[in-house]
Formats: sequence, C-alpha cells, structure tokens
Amino acid sequence: MSKKHTKKSANPRGWKASYAQVERWMIETEAALRAQNFKLVKALAQKVLRHVPSASAPGKDALNYLGTALAMLQEYEASYQVLSEALALQPENAELWYNRSLSARFTVRFGQSLRDLEQAIALEDDEKLLAMYTEQLGFMRKITAEDMALRGPDFTLDQLIEQQHLFNQAIALFEKRQYTEAERVLKQVIEMADVLPQPWANLAGCYMWQQRYDEAEAALKRALEIDPTYELAQENLQMMPIIRQRGVSALTTTIKPAFAGEQIRQDLIILE
Repeated sequence: MSKKHTKKSANPRGWKASYAQVERWMIETEAALRAQNFKLVKALAQKVLRHVPSASAPGKDALNYLGTALAMLQEYEASYQVLSEALALQPENAELWYNRSLSARFTVRFGQSLRDLEQAIALEDDEKLLAMYTEQLGFMRKITAEDMALRGPDFTLDQLIEQQHLFNQAIALFEKRQYTEAERVLKQVIEMADVLPQPWANLAGCYMWQQRYDEAEAALKRALEIDPTYELAQENLQMMPIIRQRGVSALTTTIKPAFAGEQIRQDLIILE
C-alpha cells in the first residue's frame, strides 16, 4: 500500500502569509515610520496583525508600531489598548512602558501614567532615555498628587488608578451605546470620590439616551455644583427644553480630549 503524503504548509502555525510577504510588509512599515507617515504605519501594522499571531516576532513589532502610530494620530484610547497588549507580551520593554504612560496621560489615566513611567525608569539602562523619563516623572507626580489631594487625604494611588480606569470603561460603554452599563460604572466612579463634574455630565448623557430627562437635568445641575464654569454641562442644561421635545439628537457631546494633542509628538519614542 502506498503512503499518502500531505503537503506541508510553508507558513508557520497560525500564519496566514509567508515569511517573505510578512517581511516585505514589515520593511514597508518601518520605512513609513521613518517618514512619519503614521496613517500608512497604522494600515500596514494592522495588515501584519491580521496575518500573523501577535505573539510572533513580527506580531510583537507590529503591535509596537501600531501603538506608536495611533498615538501620533491622536487616537489615544486605541493606542493605550494596543500598547497594553504589547506590554502583556513584552513586559521587559522600557520604551513600551514609557509610550503607554503617554497614552495613559492623554486618556485621563494619570495614576496609571505615573505607574508606567516608574516601571519604564526601573527597566531602562540607556542614560539618554532614562534622563527623558526622569524629566517627566516630576510632572506626573505633581498631577497625581493634586488628583489624590482633591479626593481627600486618605485617597491612594491605587484608588486613583481604579477610579480613572472605571471612568474610561464607562466612556467605552457609552460609545457602544450600552447606556445602562455605562450608568452603573459612572455611579461607581462617583461613589469612590464625588469631586469632578465629568462623571455627572456623562451620567446625564446616559439618562438622556434612556429618556430619563428629570434625572439628566439633576445630574447636570450636580456637575455645575462641583464646577460652575463647566461649559459642557452649562450647554446641555440650556438644551434640556429642546432635548425634552426633540430627543437626545440635540445633545452636545460629553466626551472631550484631556489635552491638546501636539505635545505627544515631541515625547513619544519611535520604536524601531
């Protein structure tokens, strides 16, 4: 009886493209990165990740490049998530910790930004990079200290990290139109420390989408009790009569970036 031979795949397990093809894409990605064509970097890195496992060598590099490109394109939340995935695979990479600390800062995760920066400093052995990280450390310590002091003398960095994580989770749920879940998480944020107007303004948005207009109005008023100058709450409160008549389509968005985006271009490390 003759033996049947099965043709072996030329691709490694889990790969949907050949070594040669992936190598070409990676060369193109690196060239785009050097040219600061971050839209192309994003597209190419995503292509690589569709064709190889993220735990493979090119997959890890593609995650690094994608996280960098997203940050430079001011897609900070997406950058944070991609860099988190990269760090799960490369926890010893100081430059990844530093870059995620910047994306964390721009997504109002100040506590996590400080932790990431401290981790980058602990791992870095390049004197020039270490000096840059250390320069940022004082700034982040000042911000987090002010944030914790605002919440009370016993509020810890761990609590700050948790609260800011919950707030970002609520925003993600809101953007997915999961308003009941977003409402639940925002109430957790407020329960931890009721000192900021933003959770109340976003909670008002959840109520509006559920046509709970009285509760929405009360939430906006609470936001303005905390900060009478908070323009977003002022605008939406003024719009409430129209929102009651026309529905939430008249609502002003309640999601704004934390900082102007250009600063990250100077500080982000281009991983090559």
